[in-house]
Amino acid sequence: MPVLAYCLVAGAAHADLKVRMPDVDYRELEFEHSGLITFDAKGSPLNRAQSYSNSVGYGVLPWWSIEMEGEMASGGGQHLSFEAVTMENIFQLTEPGEYFFNLGLFAEYSQSTMRGAPSSFAFGPIIQKELNDVLGVDSVHTLNLFLSRDVGRDATKATGFSYAWQSVIRTHPLISPGVEFYGLVPDIAHAGPTAQQQHLVGPVLVGAANFAPYGKLKYEVGYLFGLTPASGRSAVRWRLEYGITF
Repeated sequence: MPVLAYCLVAGAAHADLKVRMPDVDYRELEFEHSGLITFDAKGSPLNRAQSYSNSVGYGVLPWWSIEMEGEMASGGGQHLSFEAVTMENIFQLTEPGEYFFNLGLFAEYSQSTMRGAPSSFAFGPIIQKELNDVLGVDSVHTLNLFLSRDVGRDATKATGFSYAWQSVIRTHPLISPGVEFYGLVPDIAHAGPTAQQQHLVGPVLVGAANFAPYGKLKYEVGYLFGLTPASGRSAVRWRLEYGITF
């Protein structure tokens, strides 16, 4: 999904509210569904705004996975519309545990299907740190730092910046609690007041069930609280992913 389109001020929720991981599952075919619903004061375009995405991905090489995604969204009280087709790439730069951080690179191009809405590209690092047996707890912490630009007709000259952070305590493969942070500055050259930016935080549950040799099912479900007026009061997000290796 276009990172600038993720701006909630536009009046729509966006299912791309998720944290990317730096690792690649080589030769794994993945089917993913993501959703997001935002809540705000009655009459606000952020009240019950919705966004959904469905994608198919594949681990082409041990260090490269690619994903094709279709996105639908609506503002509060509006009908869903098909907004974009996006190609995402994740490049795994390090082996897990090889260095102090696990590193990856994210790059995407999103082709808008809406009249008057520009296409866009985004890229940036994925940084992850696993902490084992700290005060008797294993945890994993992942940070995304992405820049974005519009391209093509109706493009602006703004450079957007978004961040996403997830920290999870590994309690059990089926269910682990954590916390997430998300934020967007639509134009880093003219960031403006914090109140006009989007910043959200909240708890998340993640887990996975392995049905080998018939694949595995992963899930995430989170509840986010808006930290600024432009973020809306709250949001519910979820993600389901089924993957099988060939």
